[in-house]
Amino acid sequence: MFEMNGAGFAIDGKPLLQPTTLRFDEGRVYGLIGHNGSGKSTLLKLLARQQPFSSGDILLDGRSLREWEERPFARRVAYLPQHLPPADNLLGRELIGFGRFPWRGLFGRTRNEDKAQVARAIALTHTEAFADRLVDTLSGGERQRVWLAMLLAQESRFILLDEPLAALDVAHQVEVMSLVHDLSRQLGLGVIVVIHDINMAARYCDELVALHGGRVLTQGTPGELMHEETLKAIYGLPMRVIPHPQSAHPIAIV
Repeated sequence: MFEMNGAGFAIDGKPLLQPTTLRFDEGRVYGLIGHNGSGKSTLLKLLARQQPFSSGDILLDGRSLREWEERPFARRVAYLPQHLPPADNLLGRELIGFGRFPWRGLFGRTRNEDKAQVARAIALTHTEAFADRLVDTLSGGERQRVWLAMLLAQESRFILLDEPLAALDVAHQVEVMSLVHDLSRQLGLGVIVVIHDINMAARYCDELVALHGGRVLTQGTPGELMHEETLKAIYGLPMRVIPHPQSAHPIAIV
């Protein structure tokens, strides 16, 4: 599990994330919601060790993140940033293979186990049809699935996703979040995702953590947070919450 014990982050004395106490378990999907600048990406980067916390502590399996060496940490936690690095001239299969970095043996040689895990990741994400195409020729949804496959090849128990739906159309947003939800269930993965669309978050996440002004405003299940008063406190504008006509899960409309 991940445990944040009063962990916060400040630059030149200005807090970007107030001291925060949260717990994230394997086998559940957590959605970080709130305004731009509310602290969502900062919180995710602290968990991913992309920036150091300046107060409190963060524990992974009972050990401070400061104590974890790079490869053992990468075997437990995989992180996909909002702005993806270039993948020029790489086939999908080659990009997915980069996920094996924490596990490769002497001199970084590719073993049969590495090939097997890449093939497994391709099968789990249904990327067989474009695994041998150049990544930069893929559609947005296809490209995101290849990056997810790379994280799966890493065999981590936690997957951290910073706005994976950015620049995707609605159909691909549903495709990606449905895949993330199913993989969490199937493999028992803990997934923590920064997500702007409250309805996508409510549909595919088990728990929501709402941030505002660099602090946790409230947290709970979608059923607990999807109320008009709560959403107004989070987003600062009135919303109406109604049941979905088919599934009956709550949806918010402005």
